[in-house]
Amino acid sequence: MAEPIGVVIVDDHAMVRMGLRTMLTAHHDIAVVGEAGKVEEALDVVEQAEPGVVLLDLRLGEEEGVEVARRLREKGSEVTILMLSVHDSSRHLRDALAAGADGYLLKSVAADDLVAGIRSAFAGETVIGQEFVPKLLADAQRGVPLGQPGVTKREQEVLELVADGKANREIAEHLGISTRTAQKHMENLFKKFDVHDRTELVAHAFRRGLLG
Repeated sequence: MAEPIGVVIVDDHAMVRMGLRTMLTAHHDIAVVGEAGKVEEALDVVEQAEPGVVLLDLRLGEEEGVEVARRLREKGSEVTILMLSVHDSSRHLRDALAAGADGYLLKSVAADDLVAGIRSAFAGETVIGQEFVPKLLADAQRGVPLGQPGVTKREQEVLELVADGKANREIAEHLGISTRTAQKHMENLFKKFDVHDRTELVAHAFRRGLLG
C-alpha cells in the first residue's frame, strides 16, 4: 500500500481542527500529522512534520493564513497548500494563489469533496471550488488575470489613500493605525506588485481594476 497523504491542519479554532482531524482520519489514505493555530506555529509544525498537504485557513485570528503560504514558498518549500475558507470572493482566491497556494475551497464544502480536493491537490492539480467559476469569468471579462496579486481589505484601503496622495502618517491617522503599521502595509503592497515607488503602485492598481 502507498503511504498515506500526511496533512497538517492550520486553523485558529481548536474545534474546527478537531472536526477536520476526525473526518480526515476516517480515510485510510490520509493521515493528520500535525496542527497549528498561528503563523509561526504552522511554519514550525510543517518543518517538523514534513506533510504532503497543508490544509490552511485564510484567517488565523488577527493573522493572515496566506502569510504561511508566502513564507513557505520563500523558504523553497514545495508542500501542497490547500486553502479552506469562509471567504468566497475572487479577490481572496487570487490573493491565495499569488501567495503560492495550490487550491482554494470553501468551508461549506462537503466532506467527500474536501477529501477529493486533498487527493487532487496532492496529485498536482489546482483545486478551486465550483462556486468561483462565474466570478472568475466575470474577472476575465474585466481583464483581471487569475494569478494577479490580491489585496486584503486593509491593503485596499491603503491603496485608495495612496491614490489620494496621502503620506504614511496621514494614512495611519485616517485608519487609526500606527505609522509603522501603515509602512508595513506599503512594503507588502510594493512586494505584491513588484514595484518600487508609490506612483508605480497606483498605476498598477488602476490597470488591474483595484482603483477606479
